[in-house]
Amino acid sequence: MHSLVTLVRKRPEVTTERFRHFMEHEYGPAYVSLPQTRRYVQTFVTDPAGQVDAIVEISFDDEAAMRDALDTDAYRGARDAREAYMLDIHPVGVDRSVQLVQGP
Repeated sequence: MHSLVTLVRKRPEVTTERFRHFMEHEYGPAYVSLPQTRRYVQTFVTDPAGQVDAIVEISFDDEAAMRDALDTDAYRGARDAREAYMLDIHPVGVDRSVQLVQGP
């Protein structure tokens, strides 16, 4: 599995409500529609420092599947649409995740 975590900061002129609506109902569904996507999770946060508004986790079978996904019209449309809402995105690769407690 090839996974990325992206830290997202919204544009200051975009309200939190509008940003979250865009992420959940417009941006996220574009990624979910990609057949290469295996996992997609959005987490909305309140950061007192104002550096992060959302954390997005996305997984593909492997790096090749990710590259294929990034070469689609659906991805390019989502990438272009985010310009109006996102000030900064910072993707990082996931080397390993450790789940110490299994929730209900």
